[in-house]
Amino acid sequence: MTKTLLVDGNNLTKIGFHGVKDFFNGTKHIGAVWHFVNTLRRLIDEENYDKVVVMWDGDDNSLTRKTLYPQYKEKRRITDDFKDQSFEEQKERIKEYLEECYIRQINIEKNEADDLIAYYCQISENEQKTIFSGDKDLLQLISDKVSVYYPKTKQTFRNGDKVMLEYYYFPHQNVRTYKILSGDKSDNIDGISGLGEKTLIKFFPELLEKTVSVSDILEKAEILLKENKTNKTLQNLLSGKTKTGVYGDEFFEVNKKIVDLSNPLITDEGKTLVELYYKETLDPDGRGYRNLIKMMMEDGFFKYLPKVDDAWVNFVRPFMKLTRKEKRNYKNN
Repeated sequence: MTKTLLVDGNNLTKIGFHGVKDFFNGTKHIGAVWHFVNTLRRLIDEENYDKVVVMWDGDDNSLTRKTLYPQYKEKRRITDDFKDQSFEEQKERIKEYLEECYIRQINIEKNEADDLIAYYCQISENEQKTIFSGDKDLLQLISDKVSVYYPKTKQTFRNGDKVMLEYYYFPHQNVRTYKILSGDKSDNIDGISGLGEKTLIKFFPELLEKTVSVSDILEKAEILLKENKTNKTLQNLLSGKTKTGVYGDEFFEVNKKIVDLSNPLITDEGKTLVELYYKETLDPDGRGYRNLIKMMMEDGFFKYLPKVDDAWVNFVRPFMKLTRKEKRNYKNN
């Protein structure tokens, strides 16, 4: 079975952009570029992947969810790192590196990387996939053929594992339920008023032990409210009340559409491109490690390599190994 690495490109770029602040080529910051390329090099070397696919957030990627929920990601408009010129320049340079390294990239207008990754997981039954992302939404995709590498803690979560959300470890099957009920502050998605993680577990401790659906939660909430008729949190839950209003069933319907990656919000064009990159082999014409070495020299990578004679060889070797696999696939097809 093909062993595939799926990468949340914007997330990995952001980690390097903020986390590797002291890597410069002259006066030009290269922390995001260095971290991205070096992270992929390390993962390919350690895990011996057969294929790597990087998914990027496309232009107007929030549009579909905004039609369902107008305030989606609204708070990011002014402070978003994606408006930073250095960030954008480094992201484009990363894409150039990936082209030389035989790494597939999918970047399509009106599609978010999460949805592209989710759809790829659905159609690639003959591949064993690992998702690289610091976005906990993607933990809901874990299955017998999908694991998630979480870079903040350097953990790989597999089928049957419990995953940490804020304070507690949940069965990964309950990530979707939690996100629907509690919303997502980073994406400006409202949850039920007063229903934070600790309160949710206080009323529904079974969320920590077995698979629980939103319907299960609502059924139990009705029973609990009969025992404690004045409890505001339970009232809010059953009425779909957030900080902005009371929405009833609409709250659960809209939040499910926004956060549920088992039904990704991907355009038809996005589906076509994901299917293409899943099935198609890469044309080797114009790609090669010599181009990669040239780019490393241009960007000042060599001063950050270990001070040994074969440092650059060791750095590019995992990409060369991936290249040989892709060339064999191309030749065989």
